Amino acid sequence: MGGLRIAIVASTLEVGGAERVVELLVPRLERRGHAVVVDVLREPGAVGRRMIAAGVRVRCRRGGGRRAVAGAVALARTYRRERPDVVLCLDHHDAMFAGRVAGIVSRTRAIVVASHATGLVGRRSALRRSDRWLMDATDCVVALSPAHARYLREREAVDAARVAVIPNGIDVEAFAGGDPDAARRDLGLEPSERAVVMVAALRPEKAHEAFVDAIARLRAAGWPVRGLIVGEGPRRAAVEAAIAASGVADRIAMLGRRDDVARILRAADALVLPSHDVVETLPLVVLEAMAAGVPVVASAVGSVPDVVRRGETGWTIPPADGAAAARALREVFADAARTREITRRAHEMVTRRFGADRMADDYDRLLRELVNA
Repeated sequence: MGGLRIAIVASTLEVGGAERVVELLVPRLERRGHAVVVDVLREPGAVGRRMIAAGVRVRCRRGGGRRAVAGAVALARTYRRERPDVVLCLDHHDAMFAGRVAGIVSRTRAIVVASHATGLVGRRSALRRSDRWLMDATDCVVALSPAHARYLREREAVDAARVAVIPNGIDVEAFAGGDPDAARRDLGLEPSERAVVMVAALRPEKAHEAFVDAIARLRAAGWPVRGLIVGEGPRRAAVEAAIAASGVADRIAMLGRRDDVARILRAADALVLPSHDVVETLPLVVLEAMAAGVPVVASAVGSVPDVVRRGETGWTIPPADGAAAARALREVFADAARTREITRRAHEMVTRRFGADRMADDYDRLLRELVNA
């Protein structure tokens, strides 16, 4: 069975769930016989630089932002010459515009959007007018779960016939195993401390204040917890202010952007993701923590309840609720045997359902079907 020529279009490949999925997906598609090129409209970003260093064909600065039209023109010229079978766009707005216009002009056989969004804080819809204009020319929109597919159909009015579900995948082996004691020493954790980690970009939808509140409540109740925040973003000053006002600033560390999340999770006694409603689809860090055997406390939003089932594979809380997060963490710490059983089931589920190779198989099957339709 011959391979396809696949062009993936992104605005940038900074650290984020969708971007890390591309990093995992490209080499696996290549191993399945496909020729893949990644066109980045702006700068490559941290993930893009890693992909370039790994030998992935990444072409940068193709146009973006206000230059999205220029990017569409540049990509159309390239694609008319190269004739990709598939244009696969991340749901960055300029990438969806430039990639789909270029695909239309070059008569690409299949145009696909990989959606990772279920809304934005302060906005009902994640799609702009230009995103909707081009939907009729889009052969498929990939959702991350049945709940995400329902959102796309009901909230974004995407034709159900155009929606396919492919859950994100992770490199399970990269997060399993390792030496937790060495990781804890590297982070300066005392043996008696319970390390509670939040891994998320410093953006409004992630509700870092709820995490800070949970740590403060646990410290006030006498629990020896240490909060670790991994991530960078535009709300750094606001998060720092929340920590300073919490009364436990010496118990919460901001670690910034890190490339060793697997190592940090090995040191963790729990992961907390208290995101606001409407913004989460299938957070990779939830899957990664489960692969690492770390108990997960997460908001019951988006597709999270499809994976984190209270009492079975984790603990769910209302969005942005620090008090609920603190109560859930007390459950995690108070019953070690129950927690071990829940994390064991979570690890088994992630291994079975959310491996990167399974994701690549699903994309391989979908793209071949679209091209041959």
